[in-house]
Amino acid sequence: MGLIAEFRLTSCELPLVDAVASVPEVTVYVERILVVDPDRPVMVCRVVDDPQDAIREGLIDDPTVAGVTVLEELDGGTLYRVELRDPPVPIYRKYVELGTTPLGGIVTVDGWWGRARFPDREALAEYRTFCTDRGVGFQLEQLTRESSADDPPFGLTPEQYEALLAAHEVGYFAVPRQASTEEVGRRLGISGPSASERIRRGVDRLLEAAL
Repeated sequence: MGLIAEFRLTSCELPLVDAVASVPEVTVYVERILVVDPDRPVMVCRVVDDPQDAIREGLIDDPTVAGVTVLEELDGGTLYRVELRDPPVPIYRKYVELGTTPLGGIVTVDGWWGRARFPDREALAEYRTFCTDRGVGFQLEQLTRESSADDPPFGLTPEQYEALLAAHEVGYFAVPRQASTEEVGRRLGISGPSASERIRRGVDRLLEAAL
């Protein structure tokens, strides 16, 4: 079962960083990465906060970009197809070698924020070493195990899921509250304080996943 990693890469040599640095007020979201050729991937990017389309010239002038095509004008921005040159730091080639699936990202003025599915911790460690050996700063921000169909959603433990479900069913979250943690605990066969702890930890995990 894979791991979902969220991380920051810091380097001015990463793709599209020059373009974003030329128009720092825009936000560039990487919607999809089409790795047909590992050395020259194609990205679909959504650009927002760019009313004058200033990023278009920045993309054309960016040394990591081989071609730019406008796919669609959206209410909240513009969708671009961006073909990359063989970059100084071939992070996508390493993705392919490791069997990693990129899940999107945001280009910043000094690097990337990325989200990707790694097959295991060894692959993630190898990717980190690959980046740092080439002068790219790597900061892991969050690591979660990919859920199977039988796992509780949002990264909850089975105990937290059962506690939240029981609390909801007996009216613990109703306004006004219709049940106490002691009642939730009796339903679960545990003490009130234990039920309270599971509920708090479960709510905290839900908020972390949502926010």
